[in-house]
Amino acid sequence: MISISIISILVLNVGTGAFKILVIYPTPSFSHQRSIMALTERLVNDGHELFVVSPNEVQGLKQHGNYTHIDVSFAYEYVKDANKDGDITPHLKATKWDIPKMWVFYAKFTGEEFKSEIFLRFKRRVETEKLKFDVVIAETFLMPFTCGLSRLLAGSAPIISMTTLPVDFSEDPLGSITHLSFVPFIFSDYTDKMTLWQRLENWISQLYIMRACRSTMEEAARRFFRETFGPGKESLVDGCWSNVSLSIITSNSLYYYPRLLGPNIVEAGPLHLKPPEKLPQNLQDWLDGAQKGVIFFSLGSNMKSSNLPKEAKENFLNVFSQLPAGYRVLWKWELDGKIPGQTENILTQKWVPQDSVLAHPKVKLFVTQGGHQSFQETVHYGVPTVGIPWYGDQECIVSKMVDTGTGARLPPYDLFSYEKVKAAIEAVLFDDSFSKNMKRLSAISKDFSSQAMDKAVFWVEHVARVGGASHLRPATADATFFQYFCLDIISVILASSILVLFVFHKLCRILISLTARSEPASKLKKID
Repeated sequence: MISISIISILVLNVGTGAFKILVIYPTPSFSHQRSIMALTERLVNDGHELFVVSPNEVQGLKQHGNYTHIDVSFAYEYVKDANKDGDITPHLKATKWDIPKMWVFYAKFTGEEFKSEIFLRFKRRVETEKLKFDVVIAETFLMPFTCGLSRLLAGSAPIISMTTLPVDFSEDPLGSITHLSFVPFIFSDYTDKMTLWQRLENWISQLYIMRACRSTMEEAARRFFRETFGPGKESLVDGCWSNVSLSIITSNSLYYYPRLLGPNIVEAGPLHLKPPEKLPQNLQDWLDGAQKGVIFFSLGSNMKSSNLPKEAKENFLNVFSQLPAGYRVLWKWELDGKIPGQTENILTQKWVPQDSVLAHPKVKLFVTQGGHQSFQETVHYGVPTVGIPWYGDQECIVSKMVDTGTGARLPPYDLFSYEKVKAAIEAVLFDDSFSKNMKRLSAISKDFSSQAMDKAVFWVEHVARVGGASHLRPATADATFFQYFCLDIISVILASSILVLFVFHKLCRILISLTARSEPASKLKKID
């Protein structure tokens, strides 16, 4: 009887600290999902009840009973159709000016996810069971959709935005207005030390592109809510960016640039890093057998090296074939069989456990597309890079690699030049300064990553417990650019100064005029 009482008390104590959390994270990209999957796993293991709308299920959590996955993985088919096999054209790669067009595609598959039967079934369950959520974690990238659905499913529950990019698109609306003279646009290739013309272009491009992106996504979301849930429901999108209580960025300034952030913008990352799993035996043997070191070549989960132009593939093959004896190459190659012309020092694999490979001490160089998660992983394990940026934030990430002296840039259009491919790879592979800089950055990174997950969990629980984060919202969130940069004060000072100068000028002219009139009279007196 006493034992039953004790167990009941313990259960009640656990329950009082548990929250019901709704997660809306719809982007069908595994790299984008890894951080929220790691946070979901931790929150579930801590006893919270999570309902997760996402294309990726966290394996092993169903046994807990407090994890519900609303599976919208069919969205990967839209990405697959958009990325049908075909040659990559480096000279026609996407630029930052193409970003608004890409958001049209993202908005389309997001709408398809949220009007699917599996999602509508979950919506009916929420309504039938009258589920009440303490907090919503919503993907920033698609905020007009995720915020609208949060209001539809969770009413006035506070929203935490979360992003796997090094910046959150909600920063400005939340009061951390970006000073674009010192913070590069995430879709550009600038650093935080820009020339006058770069600063000017940085201001123009970010303000124009982000305005276009937000407008595109908001318009698509309004149309979706009106057509799917009825007239008037488009108002669920109103004020979506500024309606966020708190933003969690799954990164830190090591992977971008230090900037002024209010207390409602929290850098808590990386979140997805875990102790590396054991390598498959064939990979373990291949890496162990490299006497001098290994080059790891992978373009990530969204790019296929097998789709590189023939000339580019041949240039890499020629460079790798001429490496000094003792060096090996591990190449993520998405097709069956070997690469035509592949030499004995190259091993191809359709799938590679990237974390585990980068953790191997024989890996000396990582040839990467410059994805954010890949950069976090290679820094964590201390492997210098050659970055080939194709689109999105990869330009900025590769610029950061170069700026920190941890990697070299190999622009996609340079892949047609054997000499430039060779120069980039040999520069990083044989210059010890890249490795030393990366080891130093790695040591700093581990200080951040050691407390990142605890930090993220604390803020989720805090916002759920107090019902929002209005106490962290700076007054700048309700200010205009004109007010934030004190242009109103400067305008008053300039206007007042001009007025004073004008009055002074008028007085001077009057005095000069009076003096001029009195001079002839005095001269006449002298003549008399």
